[in-house]
Amino acid sequence: MTPPKTLEPTSIEADAVTGESACGKKKVGFVHLGCPKNLVDTETMLGILDKDQHEIVATEDEADIVLVNTCAFIESAQRESVRVLANLAEQGKELLITGCLAQKFQGELLDLFPEARAVVGINNVAEIGEVMGRVEKGERVLAMQQDPTYILEEDTVRRHITVGSFTYLKIAEGCDYKCSFCIIPSMRGAFRSRSLENIVENARDMAQRGVTEIILVGQDSTSYGKDINSSLPELLRALNDVPDITWIRFMYAYPNLVSDALLEAINDCDKVVKYLDCPLQHSHPDILKRMRRPQTDLVEFAERARAKIKGVKLRTSFIVGFPGETEEHYEHLKQTIQQVQFERLGVFEYSDVDTAHSQTLDGKVKKSVIKQRRNELMALQQQIAFAQNQEMIGQTVDVLIDMVNSYGTLIGRTQWDAPEIDNTVQIKGQAVPGEIVPVQITHVTPYDLKGIVVPS
Repeated sequence: MTPPKTLEPTSIEADAVTGESACGKKKVGFVHLGCPKNLVDTETMLGILDKDQHEIVATEDEADIVLVNTCAFIESAQRESVRVLANLAEQGKELLITGCLAQKFQGELLDLFPEARAVVGINNVAEIGEVMGRVEKGERVLAMQQDPTYILEEDTVRRHITVGSFTYLKIAEGCDYKCSFCIIPSMRGAFRSRSLENIVENARDMAQRGVTEIILVGQDSTSYGKDINSSLPELLRALNDVPDITWIRFMYAYPNLVSDALLEAINDCDKVVKYLDCPLQHSHPDILKRMRRPQTDLVEFAERARAKIKGVKLRTSFIVGFPGETEEHYEHLKQTIQQVQFERLGVFEYSDVDTAHSQTLDGKVKKSVIKQRRNELMALQQQIAFAQNQEMIGQTVDVLIDMVNSYGTLIGRTQWDAPEIDNTVQIKGQAVPGEIVPVQITHVTPYDLKGIVVPS
């Protein structure tokens, strides 16, 4: 079951349709889909519902209603969101549909899913308590703000569903860039920063709760502060002074905004991990122009970062098969990856998104060619990553313990690895989640390390 591709966002403001009455507080289950920024929204909504004395349950079977925070960034994410909703609907579960799919298809989802008790836009996160109250009175609710202004309020309390060793901290909403493949700015609106003081206070609270690593996220983290007379380097230095924080990481840097001041702040701040995440998308100027992305000399970019930050590792991602990508453009990207030797790299296959500008571009690349190009680049990166990991054998590095698996093996990460996307370290020895321990690396694969805890 998928929504028709002809669906367009409606102009309906907050509206309601009377449905069956409900009594008492509903038990709320949840399904989170999408990126860490979406995860913060999920945790924020659960925090609001928890504060309103709704019982948040761990499994969907226990739930009276399931909050599904959806993703619609690309076609496959949209399909996954619809599949999850359809599966829950088939189980007879009432649905509270939020997130990007809700924002994109709005009132159409109420028609598509009779089980949907409410559809809540991404700019209506703070209204989730009010929406649930109306649902419990028997209404079907469409809460949809057309002019995005939402930003996390200072007194918002999140209910964390991520593991205890790390948590995400959203520093901004929206984006001012108009990348031709991206629909996020049209849904989340213009870029707007949270106050530095509020972010620092949130980070202090998280650290006091025992979180070891704070991960800063925003659609474009490097634009932080441009609208409030602040900056990301200033924020990093302020967070570095918070006593209980151990590691600080930020994600989603925009290449032309990676200034020397930012690189110097990463280098100077001992708690800021020496890791730079900057999705570059492509190397060839022709494709970057079609993507509406800045022209970036990736070799110079990497050399400057490595010169400014001692021991830095670079994480990036690229898109292959973008409309108009010729064999020459692809070879340019392949040679650039070979030359730069990125320590962490992902490759995504381009696919049309029905409301993105790139869908209208000519020069579509065959899906079989796109898949072949991705496979070739990932094979190349596997060789690069394996060679780099082999150099770590015998070294002792600090590792943050995330969990203990069912076999009793410790699973952790180095400072050069973000959760769920980069390397993991499988460790023998004694430690607890959230602890940072010295580990001697004994074995490696292209994307994972193995080691033993070094006794203190």
